[in-house]
Amino acid sequence: MASIRTGKTKDGTIPPIDALLPGKTETATLALGCFWGPDSLFGCTKGVVRTRVGYTGGTLKNPTYQNLGDHVETVQLDYDTDKTSFEKLLWIFWGGHTPQDRAWKRQYMSAVFFRDEEQEKLAKEVKARVEERLKARLFTEVFPLSEFYMAEDYHQKYHLQGEPDFIDEFSLIYPNIKDLIASTAAARVNGYLGGYGTDESLEAEIGGFGLSPEQANKLRDIVRGSKRYNPIWV
Repeated sequence: MASIRTGKTKDGTIPPIDALLPGKTETATLALGCFWGPDSLFGCTKGVVRTRVGYTGGTLKNPTYQNLGDHVETVQLDYDTDKTSFEKLLWIFWGGHTPQDRAWKRQYMSAVFFRDEEQEKLAKEVKARVEERLKARLFTEVFPLSEFYMAEDYHQKYHLQGEPDFIDEFSLIYPNIKDLIASTAAARVNGYLGGYGTDESLEAEIGGFGLSPEQANKLRDIVRGSKRYNPIWV
């Protein structure tokens, strides 16, 4: 059963893709080096409802980007269990970075932070299968999830915030940054601006983003005119 997204907007309307949410979501917390690119990668992934970036895996209370302590840059995402699965997201995770390279700093390490025994089991199983395919050691760690701290606002939806014409439209819809972070439409547009997604996937859902006709066409031009990344392992 779908649920209605709450949260007030400036004019009382929200993008169609944000109006209905799945009745059940699960959460995945993943570290792929830095977090701007992964936020775009998963924002464009089918079945992902919302994304946010932050810090976890360490002991320092209330870390900041300037005082991270022993935490790791991570992306956390909520996904519709009827449209995707933790295992599918893991294949995208391992295809989305180079886990056979050791990180030069803990902040940028590769890691899966599991919420329960099932996630731990799947993470270790898929890691072993990826190692077999690559014939290489993976430096990805599998850790239990500790407290997740949201990163500063300027790190959220980084590619979207870097495009004034697009963020201006979204700021009219979601003047509160917390609502912007929770928006599926914002996650999708951030993903396309970050170099993920395809012409076909964009056309299938662009009508739900709440963009003006001018900005919708601009997004189409950007997608058509740029190289698209495809990190998915099959």
